[in-house]
Formats: sequence, C-alpha cells, structure tokens
Amino acid sequence: MSSAVYISSEVADIAALYPYLTDVSFRDLTVRDQLAKQAETLRQAHAAGDRRVRMQLQSWWPVASGRSIDALMSVSLSEMDSRLTISREYGFANWAAVEALKTERVDPSFEQALDEMLSGDLMVLQERLARSPELARTRTVFGHRSTLLHYLGANGVESHRQVTPLNAADAARMLIRHGADVTAKADMYGGGQTAYVLAHTSAHPYKAGIADELLDVLSGNAG
Repeated sequence: MSSAVYISSEVADIAALYPYLTDVSFRDLTVRDQLAKQAETLRQAHAAGDRRVRMQLQSWWPVASGRSIDALMSVSLSEMDSRLTISREYGFANWAAVEALKTERVDPSFEQALDEMLSGDLMVLQERLARSPELARTRTVFGHRSTLLHYLGANGVESHRQVTPLNAADAARMLIRHGADVTAKADMYGGGQTAYVLAHTSAHPYKAGIADELLDVLSGNAG
C-alpha cells in the first residue's frame, strides 16, 4: 500500500497472513470459495502457533470473549470454528449464510474502487467514479453490506481492510460528490451503522491523526 496510509501492526499481520487476497485468480472465486480458502489458512496458522491470527480470533470467534490470545492459541480451532470466524468477519451470521450465496461473486469494479480508495490513490478513484458514479452507492456482496463510505470507518469490515488512508476525508468528499449517502447504514454490530459511527468508534482514524476532519465530512458539516 501507499506510504500515506495508516496500518496498525495487527492489520499488517493479517494482510501478510493472506497474501493472495488481491490476486485476480482469488477474486474470481465465488464468495463461498474465497471465505473457505481464508478459513483454511486461519485454521492452519492457528495449528502452527502463528499468533498473527490474534485479531481475527479475538474479534470474530464467539468463544474468544474475555480470553487472552495465549488461551485461544492453546485450544483447538476446528474447520467449523474457522469458518464461523471468517463468516462473522465478513458480516455473515454463520457459515450457512455464506453457503446460501451459492455461486455469487464479488463485483470487480467495486473491489478495484475499494483498493484504490484504501491505498489513497484518489486520482485513479476519481477516474473510475467519473465513468461509473453508481459505485458511490454500491454495496459489497459481503454480509455487512457496506458502501465505500463505510469502509473509510476502518471498523467492522474485514480485518485486512481496517486501514486509514491519510486522505480519507478527501475520499469521503469525493464519494459524496458522486452521490454517496452519509446516512446509509451497514449491518455490522447488529445493524444500523453509518460511516460516521464506524469512524467515531474506530481507533485507526484517531491514530492516523485524521479523525476530526473525516468525522466532519461524514457528519455532513463539511463540503
């Protein structure tokens, strides 16, 4: 990613654990197969004692509540456990909800726009939005159903995408100019989450030093 992006050490660990996430061949898989591949990577990493799994387990594995990473690494993680963890990370209630998608795939244009936004490449993003302004309102196929604007909150979405470009406020302005709705709600944390609420409750924009400006834009108080 661009040097103008804040990435916590835990998020960087997740990105390193799954180096295939941006591969064209991986993104061409069905959503079900994408998540199954990640679940198997998670299971194998845990079995090998790879502590880079800590963010995902502590955030998304239901049995992790109140337990230390040492405790979580000392118990077995079954295929069912790893699939449930990955399902919840992507906003699905369980693996059955993933299976229900059958052969559905991600929208490549949305994924590319998201990559560009999170890397801080707003020039390319602007060109994409000029061609396809509907992307500003498009929702991901993943269970939380986030828009691009929600991803700027760096909260509640897939772990490797909880990053903060230092030009996030400019990205938000650009999306709003192309029709993004600041009141749109996504389905993580029980539902009803706006981009503003996600950003306000995320540590990443604050640690990046851009929270105030981003929140001002997401609140609708800045042009």
